[in-house]
Amino acid sequence: MTDNFASMMAVLQYGDSFFPSGSVAFSWGLEDLAERGRLANAGEVAAFVIGQLRSRWSGFDRPAVAAAHRNASVCAAVADIDRHVEIRTVAAELRSGSRRLGNAMLLVFTQLGQADARRYRDLVRHDEAFGHLSVMQGFLLAHSGLNEVEALAISAHTFCTGLLGAAIRLGCLTHIEAQHILLEARRAAGLINSEPMPALEEIASSSFESEIAVMNHASRDLRLFAN
Repeated sequence: MTDNFASMMAVLQYGDSFFPSGSVAFSWGLEDLAERGRLANAGEVAAFVIGQLRSRWSGFDRPAVAAAHRNASVCAAVADIDRHVEIRTVAAELRSGSRRLGNAMLLVFTQLGQADARRYRDLVRHDEAFGHLSVMQGFLLAHSGLNEVEALAISAHTFCTGLLGAAIRLGCLTHIEAQHILLEARRAAGLINSEPMPALEEIASSSFESEIAVMNHASRDLRLFAN
């Protein structure tokens, strides 16, 4: 009971927006879509978030988190997963954003005293690894004592709340509407995670609209978010 309670507290801590992950600086293409009138209300944001869960998180982030969690005891194996994610991430802006958030997470866990985080951060600093977000979620949460399902739940939750937080700041929906969407997203993520896990060699993202939006966003003079 004590271990379960502590584990639940850890899930709440690492999945909370209070945790300094740096995710508030990113919209993952949502800002460009909102500016072009493609996401103007809660219904359109809901469709976008659920669509991103299915087209991006399900077949790309989810297997990377799982693979890193399963190989967390061997830094060289995690670095191989990291390189795989780097190669498969087509848009330069998405690669940069994923690295920035993953390295922010590495820095936080290093400052919290996690020795494995410090060792992996050294690999990144010597250009022997990249520190992509999904990989760091699996690796760092494994070393924090969380199981694979808990790590995946945090990954899915923060994926959704990052998008919803950006939508709120852009004026696309209210906080209550965001909570309604999060309930829907939670159900969708649960169903997705009950499906067979893709092999790491098969990871792929089909979120073409958001990737194009991220590329368009880079050329904007005035931007609220980094991507």
